[in-house]
Formats: sequence, structure tokens, C-alpha cells
Amino acid sequence: MSFDIVLLLIVVGGIGLSAAYVRAEYIRWREHGAIQRRRETALRELHAASMSDQQNASLLPSVLRLQEFGNDEAANPEGSSNIVDDPLGDRRRRARQRANR
Repeated sequence: MSFDIVLLLIVVGGIGLSAAYVRAEYIRWREHGAIQRRRETALRELHAASMSDQQNASLLPSVLRLQEFGNDEAANPEGSSNIVDDPLGDRRRRARQRANR
């Protein structure tokens, strides 16, 4: 074997090893991406489930706080002392008008 053939075999072997390394890295990168997508999907489902649980839990106290009004009572009569202040201030308030029967 001549020195040229040995050098050619070393170069071809190096290219082969480089190609195998790039292929292994690409496969590992794809597996890592798939694992990351599965993790994100699981976290998204957990978040959606926790949000729906919070919404369901927040509905229950509001339903329990409802009170019944008689036929001659309004739900929010004018001058009521239990009116909650408007968080945006007076600039958003409008004058109320009574409906004519």
C-alpha cells in the first residue's frame, strides 16, 4: 500500500465518521424536540384543567351568593346602599333612566 492510499482511506474514514456523528446528532435533536413537544402538550393540558377548575370553583360561590327578590322589588333599586363603586371612576358612569311601564 502506498502512502497516498493510506491518506485517502483516512480522509474517507473521517468523512464517514463525520456523517455518522451528524446523523446521530440529528436523530438526538429530533427526539429532544419530540420530548419537548410532549412536555409542552402535557403542561398545556394541566394549565387548561387548572383554569377550568378555577372557573368552576369561582362559579359556585357566586351562585350561593344569589338572593331572591320579590315581584315588587328590583334587583338593584336606586339609592341602594350595597352598590359597588365603579373601579374606573365617575367618568364612566351614566345617568340611569327608569323604564316606563
